[in-house]
Amino acid sequence: MKICLVALLGLSAAALAQRPAWNFQGGFRGLFQGKVVTNEPYSGTGVTTSKRTLSDGNTINESNCVALYRDTSGRTRREETRNSATCSATPQTILISDPVAGLQYVINPQNKTYRQFTIRTPPAGATPPTRPANPNQVQTACASQPIAGTSLTAQCTQTVTTIPAGQFGNTQAITITSTRLYSPDLQIVIQSSRNDPRSGATTYQLSNISTAEPAESLFQLPSGLTLQQGPSPRGRRAL
Repeated sequence: MKICLVALLGLSAAALAQRPAWNFQGGFRGLFQGKVVTNEPYSGTGVTTSKRTLSDGNTINESNCVALYRDTSGRTRREETRNSATCSATPQTILISDPVAGLQYVINPQNKTYRQFTIRTPPAGATPPTRPANPNQVQTACASQPIAGTSLTAQCTQTVTTIPAGQFGNTQAITITSTRLYSPDLQIVIQSSRNDPRSGATTYQLSNISTAEPAESLFQLPSGLTLQQGPSPRGRRAL
């Protein structure tokens, strides 16, 4: 359960960094693409770090790194290095999403293989799903901060969620505190943190941010790769 939780938190942070809107998962022949952000290119390095303290005082520290790129056309690239606070030259996974061509590539650089999926856009007029208001949640604005390396500013929001005593068998109330720095210009999360007594503390930090146009080659499928057929580990079938 611990491994699944950490992986989910890491993937969520990385996903937020590129997909500020909604993201519908599709069936075997493709997947729905979240909101495509155009004319706002950027690149950066995102690191998700989690820390848990066990009942015997032992601690578990884990980090995952992702190199992020987006061009003017809205194409994105994610290079994921797991179990490391730094991004390696040969990441475990590379994800290229090309809404212009309507294709997404999931690349395994170590095995020199890839899977290819079609991208489907949400129906015309579709709106992102909304969550019902949580009466135990209070959200407040905090001081905005400049984004290092750019002329942009990130908006800060803090959310405090209180789980009442007895809701999950807890003898006392549980307080969860989350903070997020979000760039409305780039439409990405710059920094976030979550402190939950049940699962520990998790932070995400995007650094080395540049708003220059990334190289065209980053969004093209590299040569010398073998296409894998059949369902992927996540259940989607490659074309």
